[in-house]
Amino acid sequence: MKLKKLLAAGLAAVLILGTLAGCGNSSNNNQNSSGGSKNQVQDSGKQEIVNLKWITIGNGMPSNYDSWIANVNSYIGEKIGVNLEMVVIPWGDWDKRRNIIINTNEPYDIIFGTGNNYIADINLGAYCDITDMLDTYMPGLKALMPEKYWTGVKVKDRIYGVPTYKDSSISNYAVWDKKIVDDYNINMADYVELESLTGLFEQLKADKNDYPVYIKNDGVYYIFDVYDQIGGGTQILGVRYDDVDARVCFTLEEPDIYSALETFHEWNKKGIINPDAVTLTEARIYNMWRVAQGWESAGVTSWGPQMGMEVAVQKVGDTILSNETVRGSLNMVSTNSKYPEKCLQLLDLVNTDTKLRDMFYYGEEGVNFEYNPDGKVHKINQDWAMAGYTQGTFFTITQVETDQFNQWEEIKALNEQAVSSVMLGFTFDTTSVSDQLANCREIWMRYRSEVMTGIQDPAVAVPQIKEELMRAGWQDVMEEAQKQVDEFMAK
Repeated sequence: MKLKKLLAAGLAAVLILGTLAGCGNSSNNNQNSSGGSKNQVQDSGKQEIVNLKWITIGNGMPSNYDSWIANVNSYIGEKIGVNLEMVVIPWGDWDKRRNIIINTNEPYDIIFGTGNNYIADINLGAYCDITDMLDTYMPGLKALMPEKYWTGVKVKDRIYGVPTYKDSSISNYAVWDKKIVDDYNINMADYVELESLTGLFEQLKADKNDYPVYIKNDGVYYIFDVYDQIGGGTQILGVRYDDVDARVCFTLEEPDIYSALETFHEWNKKGIINPDAVTLTEARIYNMWRVAQGWESAGVTSWGPQMGMEVAVQKVGDTILSNETVRGSLNMVSTNSKYPEKCLQLLDLVNTDTKLRDMFYYGEEGVNFEYNPDGKVHKINQDWAMAGYTQGTFFTITQVETDQFNQWEEIKALNEQAVSSVMLGFTFDTTSVSDQLANCREIWMRYRSEVMTGIQDPAVAVPQIKEELMRAGWQDVMEEAQKQVDEFMAK
């Protein structure tokens, strides 16, 4: 056992040294970028043009990629001396392809990611520690994005990812079919608590002969958003965002979650929830009511159009900022990149230069979009294959001509008023309890669908789940998490 621990410690040291070494190269290095082509070119003798490769997710490579990237490179070559290659991996291939890229050290300079893999990839030594380079090479984004969003990506006080500053906090909204709201004269503010909805839903079920709560197998999952998962990666472990005592808890036993599970069970018995919910992996388009993450005007720009009808929305709870919300969209620099400084310069420019931001978000000017006389964007088509939320901030994007209000400013205001989780900046180091935690995650996933869709009575299910968890080492996980949380709060 001691030998295994020594070997593990040695490997960790090697990875850390590798990370530091891989990020120490100057952008003036004459070697090629890990992802660029072999030839270096000069910009009229003024500055060296370095080649960078950025891997991201979307609908695959754009059909007009060659002409688009030529325009991008003409612009960024003059601005910062970069020649860029983009690789857009389709949604369905992303997880498998990304894992191969990371685990085989496939060459790249920048890669998109989320909190799902952020910590594991850092532990592998995949990403460059960019903490000490931000002020010099990302002054624009540092000025634009509040410091607390940088805190949200810190791991042991170091930064390895650049957040895409967008709806980087969680705001939940009850989304109603507006015709139902009008017909039944519903004051939505009276129905923000789940328990308050039961009587109304019974009436709607009887009148409409339909299911007021139509869900898939993960249920009404927003109930867990008030619990910071602290990097444990499971809904059942967390610290409530506003708990100044920072108590690590088994969330299913907490009064608010337990009450919600009782309500789901009641709804299931009364036929309020669709009976096939437990097996559904895709929800239907129409909902009388649901809760969605977003912002108020999304009712007009997104939720309503998706359903093909007018909707009414009501905010539910606080806007919350946590590590999880910030890490929903990140870009990391490879520890093997020869040009980490140039990578940061590029990401800074994408975030702060509106002309370049529009090129990434909307596509090729004259092909995918054009500017109208008012300076707004007219979309020529819907063909652009890149996912805008992966690239950079929303707040420097030009509005489209159909916008009657600035939804970006609305999102920015929500971010600014967000309540920071007491655990912002803390990441649970699960190394010593990784096996126990993995087993406990599996136990919850076996029960989750039946519990979250109301099939199982929480009075029976929760004690049963806890009994299995305890046999799998749940107490070890809880104690280790609380120990680390206490140390974090004492700083």
